[in-house]
Amino acid sequence: MNRKKSIKVAAVIDIGSNMLKMRISQLKKGEISDLEKLEYPLNLGHEVFTEGKIRFESLHELSGILHGYRGILKEYGVNQYKVVATTAFREAKNRSYVIDQLKIQNDMTVQVLEDDQEKTLIYSEILNTLDKMENKKGENALISYIGAGTIGFSLYNGKHMIFSQNIPMGALKLHDMLGNIQELTEDFYTVVEEYLNSIIGHIRIPFSKGLVSNLVLTGNEIQLIAHICGVMPENGCYTIPAQMLTDLFKQIRSMSQEKISNHYGISEDTAELLYSALAIYIRLIEFSESDVIIAPKVELWDALMRHMLLPKSSEEYFEHVRENAISCAYEIAKTYHCNHLHSENVRKFACRIFDKMKGAHGLDHRKRLLLELAAILHDCGYYVTAKQHLLSTFDLIKDIDVYGMTDEEMLLTAYVSRYNEYDVPNYDDIEFIRLSDKNRLIVSKLVAIFRLANALDKAQKQKLSDIRVKLNNDRLLITADSNENCYLEKWAFEQCAPFFQEVFGYKPVLTVRSSLI
Repeated sequence: MNRKKSIKVAAVIDIGSNMLKMRISQLKKGEISDLEKLEYPLNLGHEVFTEGKIRFESLHELSGILHGYRGILKEYGVNQYKVVATTAFREAKNRSYVIDQLKIQNDMTVQVLEDDQEKTLIYSEILNTLDKMENKKGENALISYIGAGTIGFSLYNGKHMIFSQNIPMGALKLHDMLGNIQELTEDFYTVVEEYLNSIIGHIRIPFSKGLVSNLVLTGNEIQLIAHICGVMPENGCYTIPAQMLTDLFKQIRSMSQEKISNHYGISEDTAELLYSALAIYIRLIEFSESDVIIAPKVELWDALMRHMLLPKSSEEYFEHVRENAISCAYEIAKTYHCNHLHSENVRKFACRIFDKMKGAHGLDHRKRLLLELAAILHDCGYYVTAKQHLLSTFDLIKDIDVYGMTDEEMLLTAYVSRYNEYDVPNYDDIEFIRLSDKNRLIVSKLVAIFRLANALDKAQKQKLSDIRVKLNNDRLLITADSNENCYLEKWAFEQCAPFFQEVFGYKPVLTVRSSLI
Protein backbone atom coordinates (compact mmCIF):
# COMPACT_ATOMS: atom_id res chain seq x y z
CA MET A 1 0.00 0.00 0.00
CA ASN A 2 1.75 3.21 -1.13
CA ARG A 3 1.45 6.36 0.87
CA LYS A 4 2.76 9.85 0.35
CA LYS A 5 5.82 10.66 2.44
CA SER A 6 4.01 13.66 3.88
CA ILE A 7 1.57 11.33 5.66
CA LYS A 8 2.96 9.73 8.81
CA VAL A 9 1.53 6.38 9.88
CA ALA A 10 1.98 4.73 13.28
CA ALA A 11 0.46 1.91 15.32
CA VAL A 12 -0.10 0.97 18.97
CA ILE A 13 -0.61 -2.61 20.12
CA ASP A 14 -2.02 -2.76 23.65
CA ILE A 15 -1.84 -6.10 25.50
CA GLY A 16 -4.42 -5.70 28.24
CA SER A 17 -5.62 -8.07 30.94
CA ASN A 18 -8.65 -9.21 28.94
CA MET A 19 -8.17 -7.72 25.47
CA LEU A 20 -5.46 -7.45 22.80
CA LYS A 21 -6.00 -4.31 20.72
CA MET A 22 -4.29 -2.69 17.77
CA ARG A 23 -4.84 0.78 16.38
CA ILE A 24 -3.27 2.15 13.19
CA SER A 25 -3.47 5.91 12.69
CA GLN A 26 -2.12 8.54 10.36
CA LEU A 27 -1.13 12.19 10.69
CA LYS A 28 -2.49 14.21 7.82
CA LYS A 29 -2.41 18.02 7.78
CA GLY A 30 -1.74 18.08 11.53
CA GLU A 31 -4.73 15.87 12.38
CA ILE A 32 -4.64 12.27 13.67
CA SER A 33 -7.18 9.94 12.09
CA ASP A 34 -7.64 6.19 12.50
CA LEU A 35 -7.10 3.74 9.65
CA GLU A 36 -7.77 0.49 11.51
CA LYS A 37 -8.85 -0.76 14.94
CA LEU A 38 -8.74 -4.43 15.90
CA GLU A 39 -9.63 -6.27 19.11
CA TYR A 40 -9.12 -9.85 20.29
CA PRO A 41 -10.32 -11.17 23.70
CA LEU A 42 -7.68 -12.60 26.04
CA ASN A 43 -7.73 -14.41 29.36
CA LEU A 44 -4.39 -13.17 30.72
CA GLY A 45 -5.87 -11.31 33.68
CA HIS A 46 -7.75 -14.34 35.06
CA GLU A 47 -4.60 -16.46 34.79
CA VAL A 48 -2.29 -13.97 36.47
CA PHE A 49 -4.70 -12.88 39.21
CA THR A 50 -5.48 -16.50 40.18
CA GLU A 51 -2.28 -18.43 39.29
CA GLY A 52 0.36 -15.67 39.23
CA LYS A 53 1.59 -16.63 35.75
CA ILE A 54 0.73 -16.43 32.05
CA ARG A 55 0.20 -19.94 30.70
CA PHE A 56 2.28 -20.96 27.71
CA GLU A 57 -0.92 -21.92 25.88
CA SER A 58 -1.94 -18.26 26.21
CA LEU A 59 1.51 -17.17 25.08
CA HIS A 60 1.17 -19.24 21.89
CA GLU A 61 -2.29 -17.78 21.26
CA LEU A 62 -0.98 -14.24 21.86
CA SER A 63 2.02 -14.86 19.60
CA GLY A 64 -0.23 -16.12 16.81
CA ILE A 65 -2.47 -13.03 16.94
CA LEU A 66 0.56 -10.72 17.02
CA HIS A 67 1.88 -12.53 13.94
CA GLY A 68 -1.37 -11.66 12.17
CA TYR A 69 -1.19 -8.05 13.40
CA ARG A 70 2.35 -7.81 12.06
CA GLY A 71 1.09 -8.76 8.61
CA ILE A 72 -1.49 -5.96 8.77
CA LEU A 73 1.23 -3.47 9.79
CA LYS A 74 3.15 -4.43 6.64
CA GLU A 75 0.06 -3.90 4.50
CA TYR A 76 -0.25 -0.35 5.80
CA GLY A 77 3.48 0.30 5.49
CA VAL A 78 3.83 0.97 9.24
CA ASN A 79 7.40 1.02 10.50
CA GLN A 80 6.77 3.10 13.63
CA TYR A 81 4.85 1.23 16.29
CA LYS A 82 4.74 0.49 20.03
CA VAL A 83 3.74 -2.73 21.78
CA VAL A 84 2.75 -2.08 25.40
CA ALA A 85 1.42 -4.30 28.18
CA THR A 86 -0.19 -3.36 31.48
CA THR A 87 -1.40 -5.05 34.68
CA ALA A 88 -1.38 -8.74 33.65
CA PHE A 89 2.22 -8.54 32.41
CA ARG A 90 3.25 -6.34 35.34
CA GLU A 91 2.12 -8.93 37.86
CA ALA A 92 3.04 -12.13 35.99
CA LYS A 93 5.93 -13.92 37.72
CA ASN A 94 7.06 -15.32 34.36
CA ARG A 95 6.79 -12.07 32.40
CA SER A 96 10.50 -12.12 31.45
CA TYR A 97 10.08 -15.51 29.74
CA VAL A 98 6.93 -14.39 27.95
CA ILE A 99 8.48 -11.12 26.73
CA ASP A 100 11.56 -13.02 25.55
CA GLN A 101 9.48 -15.51 23.57
CA LEU A 102 7.40 -12.76 21.94
CA LYS A 103 10.65 -11.08 20.88
CA ILE A 104 12.00 -14.33 19.42
CA GLN A 105 8.76 -15.49 17.77
CA ASN A 106 7.42 -12.13 16.56
CA ASP A 107 10.41 -9.80 16.58
CA MET A 108 8.38 -7.43 18.76
CA THR A 109 9.67 -5.70 21.86
CA VAL A 110 6.98 -5.47 24.53
CA GLN A 111 7.22 -2.48 26.88
CA VAL A 112 5.56 -3.26 30.22
CA LEU A 113 4.25 0.04 31.53
CA GLU A 114 4.54 0.72 35.24
CA ASP A 115 1.27 1.50 37.02
CA ASP A 116 2.13 5.21 37.29
CA GLN A 117 3.21 5.43 33.65
CA GLU A 118 -0.05 3.91 32.43
CA LYS A 119 -2.29 6.08 34.60
CA THR A 120 -0.39 9.31 33.91
CA LEU A 121 -0.66 8.85 30.14
CA ILE A 122 -4.43 8.39 30.54
CA TYR A 123 -4.79 11.33 32.96
CA SER A 124 -2.96 13.65 30.55
CA GLU A 125 -5.57 12.86 27.90
CA ILE A 126 -8.40 13.36 30.41
CA LEU A 127 -7.07 16.82 31.35
CA ASN A 128 -6.94 17.74 27.65
CA THR A 129 -10.62 16.80 27.43
CA LEU A 130 -11.54 18.79 30.57
CA ASP A 131 -9.70 21.85 29.23
CA LYS A 132 -12.04 21.79 26.24
CA MET A 133 -15.10 21.76 28.51
CA GLU A 134 -15.60 25.46 29.24
CA ASN A 135 -17.95 24.84 32.16
CA LYS A 136 -15.37 22.64 33.92
CA LYS A 137 -12.24 24.77 33.47
CA GLY A 138 -10.54 25.62 36.74
CA GLU A 139 -12.73 23.32 38.85
CA ASN A 140 -11.33 20.65 41.15
CA ALA A 141 -11.96 16.99 40.46
CA LEU A 142 -11.23 13.45 41.56
CA ILE A 143 -9.97 11.70 38.44
CA SER A 144 -9.97 7.91 38.53
CA TYR A 145 -9.12 5.19 36.05
CA ILE A 146 -10.55 1.77 36.85
CA GLY A 147 -8.67 -0.96 35.02
CA ALA A 148 -8.89 -4.72 35.14
CA GLY A 149 -6.29 -5.01 37.89
CA THR A 150 -5.74 -1.52 39.32
CA ILE A 151 -7.57 1.62 40.39
CA GLY A 152 -5.80 4.94 39.93
CA PHE A 153 -6.77 8.11 41.82
CA SER A 154 -5.55 11.63 41.21
CA LEU A 155 -6.83 14.88 42.67
CA TYR A 156 -6.91 17.96 40.46
CA ASN A 157 -7.22 21.37 42.13
CA GLY A 158 -8.16 23.21 38.92
CA LYS A 159 -4.54 23.89 37.96
CA HIS A 160 -2.42 20.92 38.99
CA MET A 161 -2.62 17.40 40.37
CA ILE A 162 -2.01 17.50 44.13
CA PHE A 163 -2.49 13.85 45.05
CA SER A 164 -1.95 10.57 43.24
CA GLN A 165 -2.32 6.99 44.37
CA ASN A 166 -2.71 3.59 42.75
CA ILE A 167 -4.43 0.63 44.37
CA PRO A 168 -3.81 -2.93 43.13
CA MET A 169 -7.52 -3.67 42.86
CA GLY A 170 -9.46 -3.47 39.59
CA ALA A 171 -12.76 -4.81 38.28
CA LEU A 172 -11.41 -8.17 37.10
CA LYS A 173 -9.12 -8.69 40.09
CA LEU A 174 -11.95 -7.86 42.51
CA HIS A 175 -14.12 -10.54 40.94
CA ASP A 176 -11.34 -13.14 40.85
CA MET A 177 -10.46 -12.54 44.51
CA LEU A 178 -13.99 -12.68 45.91
CA GLY A 179 -15.82 -14.69 43.24
CA ASN A 180 -15.72 -17.99 45.17
CA ILE A 181 -17.68 -16.35 48.03
CA GLN A 182 -20.57 -15.66 45.65
CA GLU A 183 -21.74 -19.26 45.82
CA LEU A 184 -21.75 -19.19 49.64
CA THR A 185 -24.07 -16.24 50.20
CA GLU A 186 -27.01 -14.50 48.57
CA ASP A 187 -25.74 -11.27 50.13
CA PHE A 188 -22.55 -11.18 48.01
CA TYR A 189 -22.82 -7.48 47.21
CA THR A 190 -22.40 -6.67 50.92
CA VAL A 191 -19.11 -8.62 50.94
CA VAL A 192 -17.89 -6.63 47.90
CA GLU A 193 -18.93 -3.31 49.44
CA GLU A 194 -17.22 -4.13 52.76
CA TYR A 195 -14.02 -5.18 51.01
CA LEU A 196 -13.91 -2.05 48.84
CA ASN A 197 -14.56 0.13 51.88
CA SER A 198 -11.67 -1.53 53.74
CA ILE A 199 -9.34 -0.30 50.96
CA ILE A 200 -10.85 2.86 49.46
CA GLY A 201 -12.17 4.05 52.83
CA HIS A 202 -8.61 4.79 53.98
CA ILE A 203 -7.98 7.32 51.21
CA ARG A 204 -7.97 10.87 52.57
CA ILE A 205 -8.90 13.62 50.11
CA PRO A 206 -6.86 16.77 50.92
CA PHE A 207 -9.85 19.08 50.37
CA SER A 208 -12.21 20.57 52.92
CA LYS A 209 -14.84 18.02 53.97
CA GLY A 210 -12.94 15.44 51.89
CA LEU A 211 -15.22 16.09 48.91
CA VAL A 212 -14.54 17.28 45.37
CA SER A 213 -16.65 19.30 42.94
CA ASN A 214 -16.37 16.85 40.05
CA LEU A 215 -15.96 13.11 39.64
CA VAL A 216 -14.19 12.08 36.43
CA LEU A 217 -14.18 8.34 35.78
CA THR A 218 -12.82 6.29 32.95
CA GLY A 219 -12.10 2.63 32.37
CA ASN A 220 -12.91 -0.36 30.22
CA GLU A 221 -16.54 -0.68 31.34
CA ILE A 222 -17.64 2.96 31.32
CA GLN A 223 -18.86 2.94 27.69
CA LEU A 224 -20.93 -0.18 28.36
CA ILE A 225 -22.45 1.42 31.46
CA ALA A 226 -23.23 4.62 29.53
CA HIS A 227 -24.87 2.52 26.78
CA ILE A 228 -27.03 0.64 29.32
CA CYS A 229 -28.04 3.97 30.90
CA GLY A 230 -28.94 5.33 27.45
CA VAL A 231 -26.37 8.14 27.63
CA MET A 232 -24.73 9.27 24.38
CA PRO A 233 -21.34 11.01 24.24
CA GLU A 234 -21.05 14.72 23.45
CA ASN A 235 -17.69 16.06 22.24
CA GLY A 236 -16.00 12.80 23.17
CA CYS A 237 -17.39 12.73 26.72
CA TYR A 238 -20.24 11.01 28.56
CA THR A 239 -22.10 12.85 31.32
CA ILE A 240 -23.92 10.24 33.41
CA PRO A 241 -26.27 11.17 36.28
CA ALA A 242 -24.93 9.56 39.47
CA GLN A 243 -28.46 8.42 40.34
CA MET A 244 -28.56 6.35 37.13
CA LEU A 245 -25.47 4.42 38.26
CA THR A 246 -26.90 3.93 41.74
CA ASP A 247 -30.18 2.63 40.32
CA LEU A 248 -28.38 0.32 37.88
CA PHE A 249 -26.24 -1.12 40.66
CA LYS A 250 -29.29 -1.72 42.87
CA GLN A 251 -30.89 -3.52 39.95
CA ILE A 252 -28.02 -5.90 39.20
CA ARG A 253 -26.32 -6.45 42.57
CA SER A 254 -28.63 -9.34 43.51
CA MET A 255 -28.68 -10.84 40.00
CA SER A 256 -26.54 -13.78 38.88
CA GLN A 257 -23.98 -13.34 36.10
CA GLU A 258 -26.19 -15.41 33.80
CA LYS A 259 -29.21 -13.23 34.54
CA ILE A 260 -27.20 -10.00 34.00
CA SER A 261 -25.90 -11.46 30.73
CA ASN A 262 -29.37 -12.35 29.44
CA HIS A 263 -31.01 -9.13 30.65
CA TYR A 264 -28.53 -6.78 28.94
CA GLY A 265 -27.50 -8.97 26.01
CA ILE A 266 -23.85 -9.20 27.02
CA SER A 267 -21.46 -12.12 27.58
CA GLU A 268 -21.11 -13.62 31.07
CA ASP A 269 -17.47 -12.51 31.18
CA THR A 270 -18.57 -8.93 30.53
CA ALA A 271 -21.38 -9.30 33.06
CA GLU A 272 -18.97 -10.21 35.88
CA LEU A 273 -16.81 -7.17 35.08
CA LEU A 274 -19.86 -4.91 34.84
CA TYR A 275 -20.89 -5.78 38.40
CA SER A 276 -17.37 -5.29 39.83
CA ALA A 277 -16.80 -2.01 37.98
CA LEU A 278 -20.16 -0.63 39.12
CA ALA A 279 -19.37 -1.53 42.73
CA ILE A 280 -16.16 0.50 42.49
CA TYR A 281 -17.87 3.44 40.74
CA ILE A 282 -20.60 3.58 43.38
CA ARG A 283 -17.98 3.73 46.14
CA LEU A 284 -16.18 6.59 44.38
CA ILE A 285 -19.38 8.63 44.03
CA GLU A 286 -19.18 9.23 47.80
CA PHE A 287 -16.09 11.42 47.28
CA SER A 288 -17.96 13.97 45.16
CA GLU A 289 -20.55 16.68 45.69
CA SER A 290 -21.58 16.44 42.04
CA ASP A 291 -24.74 14.65 40.94
CA VAL A 292 -23.19 13.72 37.58
CA ILE A 293 -20.17 11.68 36.52
CA ILE A 294 -17.94 12.92 33.72
CA ALA A 295 -16.55 10.06 31.62
CA PRO A 296 -14.22 11.11 28.77
CA LYS A 297 -13.76 8.60 25.94
CA VAL A 298 -9.99 8.32 26.33
CA GLU A 299 -7.69 5.31 26.23
CA LEU A 300 -4.05 4.61 26.86
CA TRP A 301 -3.23 4.46 23.18
CA ASP A 302 -4.52 8.01 22.57
CA ALA A 303 -1.49 9.44 24.39
CA LEU A 304 0.97 6.91 22.92
CA MET A 305 -0.21 7.63 19.39
CA ARG A 306 0.03 11.38 19.92
CA HIS A 307 3.62 11.07 21.15
CA MET A 308 4.63 9.05 18.08
CA LEU A 309 2.93 11.17 15.44
CA LEU A 310 3.45 14.57 17.09
CA PRO A 311 7.02 14.61 18.52
CA LYS A 312 6.50 17.98 20.25
CA SER A 313 3.76 16.42 22.36
CA SER A 314 6.38 14.25 24.13
CA GLU A 315 8.13 17.40 25.38
CA GLU A 316 4.80 18.87 26.46
CA TYR A 317 3.96 15.61 28.23
CA PHE A 318 7.21 15.63 30.22
CA GLU A 319 6.54 19.23 31.30
CA HIS A 320 3.03 18.15 32.33
CA VAL A 321 4.52 15.32 34.42
CA ARG A 322 7.16 17.60 35.97
CA GLU A 323 4.71 20.34 37.00
CA ASN A 324 2.24 17.90 38.51
CA ALA A 325 4.86 15.71 40.21
CA ILE A 326 6.27 18.82 41.91
CA SER A 327 2.76 19.94 42.87
CA CYS A 328 2.07 16.52 44.45
CA ALA A 329 5.42 16.55 46.24
CA TYR A 330 4.70 19.94 47.80
CA GLU A 331 1.30 18.71 49.01
CA ILE A 332 3.00 15.68 50.60
CA ALA A 333 5.69 17.93 52.15
CA LYS A 334 2.91 20.07 53.64
CA THR A 335 1.37 16.95 55.22
CA TYR A 336 4.72 16.17 56.90
CA HIS A 337 5.22 19.80 58.01
CA CYS A 338 8.36 20.38 55.94
CA ASN A 339 9.82 23.90 55.80
CA HIS A 340 8.57 25.15 52.42
CA LEU A 341 11.00 28.09 52.11
CA HIS A 342 13.96 25.84 52.88
CA SER A 343 12.83 23.15 50.41
CA GLU A 344 12.30 25.74 47.70
CA ASN A 345 15.75 27.25 48.30
CA VAL A 346 17.47 23.85 48.16
CA ARG A 347 15.55 22.97 44.99
CA LYS A 348 16.62 26.22 43.32
CA PHE A 349 20.27 25.77 44.30
CA ALA A 350 20.32 22.10 43.27
CA CYS A 351 18.91 22.92 39.83
CA ARG A 352 21.48 25.72 39.34
CA ILE A 353 24.34 23.32 40.09
CA PHE A 354 22.80 20.50 38.01
CA ASP A 355 22.36 22.75 34.97
CA LYS A 356 25.91 24.12 35.18
CA MET A 357 27.33 20.58 35.54
CA LYS A 358 25.41 19.25 32.52
CA GLY A 359 28.59 18.42 30.63
CA ALA A 360 30.04 16.57 33.62
CA HIS A 361 27.15 14.47 34.91
CA GLY A 362 25.54 13.25 31.64
CA LEU A 363 22.09 13.01 33.26
CA ASP A 364 18.82 13.89 31.52
CA HIS A 365 15.91 16.12 32.55
CA ARG A 366 14.11 13.18 34.16
CA LYS A 367 17.00 12.81 36.66
CA ARG A 368 16.83 16.55 37.29
CA LEU A 369 13.23 16.03 38.34
CA LEU A 370 14.33 13.38 40.87
CA LEU A 371 16.69 15.98 42.33
CA GLU A 372 13.83 18.47 42.63
CA LEU A 373 11.59 15.92 44.36
CA ALA A 374 14.39 15.00 46.77
CA ALA A 375 14.85 18.68 47.66
CA ILE A 376 11.13 19.10 48.35
CA LEU A 377 10.72 15.93 50.44
CA HIS A 378 14.10 15.53 52.17
CA ASP A 379 12.91 16.68 55.63
CA CYS A 380 9.69 14.65 55.82
CA GLY A 381 11.33 12.05 58.12
CA TYR A 382 11.30 14.55 61.00
CA TYR A 383 7.53 14.00 61.12
CA VAL A 384 8.25 10.45 62.33
CA THR A 385 11.35 10.97 64.46
CA ALA A 386 14.22 13.43 64.87
CA LYS A 387 16.50 10.63 66.08
CA GLN A 388 16.62 8.68 62.78
CA HIS A 389 15.03 11.24 60.49
CA LEU A 390 17.19 10.35 57.46
CA LEU A 391 16.15 6.69 57.57
CA SER A 392 12.53 7.73 58.16
CA THR A 393 12.75 10.05 55.16
CA PHE A 394 14.04 7.17 53.05
CA ASP A 395 11.28 4.80 54.18
CA LEU A 396 8.53 7.36 53.57
CA ILE A 397 9.66 8.53 50.12
CA LYS A 398 10.31 5.10 48.61
CA ASP A 399 6.69 4.08 49.23
CA ILE A 400 5.00 7.38 48.33
CA ASP A 401 3.00 7.67 45.10
CA VAL A 402 3.91 10.85 43.22
CA TYR A 403 2.13 11.73 39.99
CA GLY A 404 3.90 10.35 36.92
CA MET A 405 6.80 8.78 38.82
CA THR A 406 7.65 5.06 38.76
CA ASP A 407 8.45 2.99 41.85
CA GLU A 408 12.09 2.84 40.77
CA GLU A 409 12.28 6.62 40.39
CA MET A 410 10.82 7.14 43.86
CA LEU A 411 13.36 4.67 45.27
CA LEU A 412 16.19 6.69 43.69
CA THR A 413 14.63 9.91 45.05
CA ALA A 414 14.53 8.31 48.51
CA TYR A 415 18.25 7.51 48.29
CA VAL A 416 19.12 11.06 47.21
CA SER A 417 17.13 12.49 50.15
CA ARG A 418 18.70 10.37 52.85
CA TYR A 419 22.25 11.79 52.90
CA ASN A 420 23.43 14.89 54.77
CA GLU A 421 26.88 16.41 55.45
CA TYR A 422 27.85 13.43 57.64
CA ASP A 423 26.86 10.61 55.31
CA VAL A 424 27.49 9.57 51.68
CA PRO A 425 26.48 6.53 49.57
CA ASN A 426 28.38 3.57 50.96
CA TYR A 427 29.15 0.28 49.22
CA ASP A 428 29.05 -1.41 52.63
CA ASP A 429 25.35 -0.58 52.82
CA ILE A 430 23.46 -3.74 51.82
CA GLU A 431 20.45 -1.78 50.53
CA PHE A 432 22.64 0.47 48.36
CA ILE A 433 24.50 -2.54 46.90
CA ARG A 434 21.15 -3.98 45.77
CA LEU A 435 20.82 -1.16 43.25
CA SER A 436 22.17 -1.77 39.75
CA ASP A 437 25.57 -0.26 38.86
CA LYS A 438 23.78 2.27 36.67
CA ASN A 439 21.43 3.37 39.46
CA ARG A 440 24.21 3.52 42.07
CA LEU A 441 26.06 5.92 39.79
CA ILE A 442 22.94 8.06 39.24
CA VAL A 443 22.31 8.23 43.00
CA SER A 444 25.93 9.17 43.73
CA LYS A 445 25.87 12.02 41.19
CA LEU A 446 22.55 13.40 42.46
CA VAL A 447 23.61 13.04 46.11
CA ALA A 448 26.81 14.99 45.42
CA ILE A 449 24.74 17.87 44.01
CA PHE A 450 21.97 17.64 46.61
CA ARG A 451 24.35 17.73 49.61
CA LEU A 452 26.01 20.92 48.33
CA ALA A 453 22.63 22.58 47.72
CA ASN A 454 21.31 21.54 51.13
CA ALA A 455 24.46 22.82 52.86
CA LEU A 456 23.88 26.29 51.36
CA ASP A 457 20.74 26.64 53.50
CA LYS A 458 21.89 24.59 56.48
CA ALA A 459 20.29 26.90 59.03
CA GLN A 460 17.04 26.88 57.00
CA LYS A 461 16.94 30.69 57.22
CA GLN A 462 17.55 31.48 53.53
CA LYS A 463 20.62 33.59 54.31
CA LEU A 464 21.63 33.10 50.67
CA SER A 465 18.70 34.17 48.54
CA ASP A 466 20.43 33.21 45.29
CA ILE A 467 23.70 31.77 43.99
CA ARG A 468 25.86 32.11 40.89
CA VAL A 469 27.55 28.96 39.60
CA LYS A 470 30.58 28.81 37.32
CA LEU A 471 33.03 26.12 36.20
CA ASN A 472 36.65 27.23 36.12
CA ASN A 473 39.18 24.56 35.12
CA ASP A 474 38.83 21.90 37.84
CA ARG A 475 36.81 24.04 40.24
CA LEU A 476 33.08 24.65 40.73
CA LEU A 477 32.81 28.25 41.86
CA ILE A 478 29.69 29.20 43.81
CA THR A 479 29.24 32.83 44.80
CA ALA A 480 26.47 34.49 46.77
CA ASP A 481 25.67 37.74 48.56
CA SER A 482 24.63 37.89 52.20
CA ASN A 483 24.96 40.24 55.15
CA GLU A 484 24.21 37.49 57.66
CA ASN A 485 26.43 35.10 59.59
CA CYS A 486 27.03 32.22 57.17
CA TYR A 487 29.64 30.24 59.09
CA LEU A 488 27.28 27.26 59.54
CA GLU A 489 26.62 27.13 55.79
CA LYS A 490 30.34 27.40 55.01
CA TRP A 491 31.10 24.58 57.44
CA ALA A 492 28.42 22.30 55.97
CA PHE A 493 29.62 23.15 52.45
CA GLU A 494 33.20 22.16 53.33
CA GLN A 495 31.92 18.87 54.74
CA CYS A 496 30.13 18.08 51.47
CA ALA A 497 32.82 19.28 49.03
CA PRO A 498 35.13 16.19 49.15
CA PHE A 499 32.43 13.75 47.98
CA PHE A 500 31.43 16.11 45.15
CA GLN A 501 35.07 16.26 44.04
CA GLU A 502 35.36 12.46 44.29
CA VAL A 503 32.33 11.96 42.02
CA PHE A 504 32.92 14.72 39.43
CA GLY A 505 36.57 15.72 39.73
CA TYR A 506 35.64 19.36 40.38
CA LYS A 507 36.52 21.05 43.68
CA PRO A 508 33.59 23.15 44.97
CA VAL A 509 34.55 26.60 46.25
CA LEU A 510 32.06 28.86 48.06
CA THR A 511 32.47 32.64 48.24
CA VAL A 512 29.94 34.71 50.21
CA ARG A 513 30.18 38.45 49.68
CA SER A 514 28.93 40.97 52.22
CA SER A 515 28.15 44.65 51.71
CA LEU A 516 28.86 45.31 55.39
CA ILE A 517 32.17 47.04 56.10
